Amino acid sequence: MHDDTIERFTAAIDWLKKNRIILSQVEFAERAHFNPSQISEMLNGKRKISERTIHKISAAFPEISNAWLLTGEGEMLKHESPTELKSNTSIPFYDIDVTASIAEAFHDTPEIPQYYIDFPPLNDCTAAFPVFGESMEPDFFAGEVVLVKEITNVDSMLWGEPYLVITNANCDNLRTIKNVYLSEDRQYFILRATNPRYSGDTIISRNDVLKIFLVKGKVNRRQL
Repeated sequence: MHDDTIERFTAAIDWLKKNRIILSQVEFAERAHFNPSQISEMLNGKRKISERTIHKISAAFPEISNAWLLTGEGEMLKHESPTELKSNTSIPFYDIDVTASIAEAFHDTPEIPQYYIDFPPLNDCTAAFPVFGESMEPDFFAGEVVLVKEITNVDSMLWGEPYLVITNANCDNLRTIKNVYLSEDRQYFILRATNPRYSGDTIISRNDVLKIFLVKGKVNRRQL
């Protein structure tokens, strides 16, 4: 395999990060089913980038051309038809309450979305929901639609950014959008509103969080 494979490997990761398909190299490794240290060794030339590795990356990130990674021929990105793009990467919209204030019990997301949102810059998002409440104004207003991506690795979180947080009954089944910070002992999440009329932090144990999603963007329903 050519030495410039590392350059293509790096370019692919940079593109995925730039387009926020991944947030970090750690997330890249996890989604491709590698240990983060293995990816670091590949990028540093200490570990061979095998054909099997390339195939695993292409499977995890179908946007990236397998042939380009292997040989450098062609372009980095695959060119899919609009129909294929919509079915593979569009964002499912669920018309259920995602409040910007502390909310009632969380119910599982319905299996069938109301419709799909095709917004290429954020089509890696897990789902889209409407916002209710005022605690995150002026960042998010009631009636807007937030596009969220599920986070599975706390180490990849961007502290101080808005997240959709869902907790268990120990924390009153919260479902809320808040700016999230980590406590000094790393055992608790600190949830903080943007609207000064909703001052005061909500502190919850990490063990009580069922799911957490990064709010990557928003759209007005009139734009859909």
